[in-house]
Amino acid sequence: NGHVSPHRRFAFGQLPLESVKAVKNHFECTVNDVIVALCAGAVRRWLVEHNELPDVPLVTQVPVSVRTEAQTGTYGNKIGMLSVPLFTNEPEPVQRLLATHDALRIAKDRHKALPAQLLQDATQFIPPAVFPRAARISFSLAASRTPVWNLVVSNVPGPQFPLYCAGARVEANYPVSVITDGLGLNITVMSYCGHLDFGIVADREQMRDVWKLIEWLHESLTELELAAGLAPWEMDDQAGVEGSTSGRNGAAASAAQRSGAERGE
Repeated sequence: NGHVSPHRRFAFGQLPLESVKAVKNHFECTVNDVIVALCAGAVRRWLVEHNELPDVPLVTQVPVSVRTEAQTGTYGNKIGMLSVPLFTNEPEPVQRLLATHDALRIAKDRHKALPAQLLQDATQFIPPAVFPRAARISFSLAASRTPVWNLVVSNVPGPQFPLYCAGARVEANYPVSVITDGLGLNITVMSYCGHLDFGIVADREQMRDVWKLIEWLHESLTELELAAGLAPWEMDDQAGVEGSTSGRNGAAASAAQRSGAERGE
C-alpha cells in the first residue's frame, strides 16, 4: 500500500474454466466468487510466508461494468469500482468461498441501487488533460494515509471460441494491467476458450516473489475441488505455458521463465 517504484514484476498462468465451474456448481455460487476466493487463498499464502497476515480481511478493488443495455456494443470503458473484503484471514477454503459469495452479493446489491449514469457523470465533467493528474494525486495521497484498497482483483469474461491473428491461433490472452501508489498488486484474469488466463502485476520492491502466486492459485483451486469431492485438476505435460506456471508439473520451466522475466526488467 505504499508508493510504487518504477520497477515491476509480472507473472502469468492458466486455470481450467471447467474446473472452476464445477466448484461453482457444487457450492452454488458464481465463477467470479470462485476467482476472488482463489485470489484470497493465494494472497493469504504470500502473507503467511512473509509473516504479514493481518487479523482482518484485506480490501480489494473489483472493477464492474456500468454499461447499460442501450450502450451494448459501444466503444470506451464504462466501469465502476466495488470495495469487497478479500478474506485472507479465513484459513478454511470453503468458508473463504462462502464468505466471498456473501460479500460480493451485498456489494453488487448496493451497486445496483445507484443509477449507472450517476456513476459516470462525475468524471464526464473533468477535462481529459486534468483527470490523469488528479487521479495520480488522489492515489498518491491515499498511499500516505490509511488505504481504501489493498489490491485489485479483476475478472473479465472473454470469448469461448478460438481467435486468430494474421492466421495464427491465439492460444492465451494474459492481461497486463496497472498498479499505482497505494495499490501495488493487480490480479487480472480473462476467460478465453475454456481456460482462465491470469496476469499478475506487482511492484518489484513490494513483491519480488510474485510468481509464487501462480502456484498458490493452483493449490487454492485444488483445495476447493477436494472439499467438493471433485477430482483435482492435473496439468498435461504438453500444456506449454500452462505447465510452466501450474506449480506442480512445471517447476523447472517456471523457474526458467522467472529468470528470463527478471533479466528483461
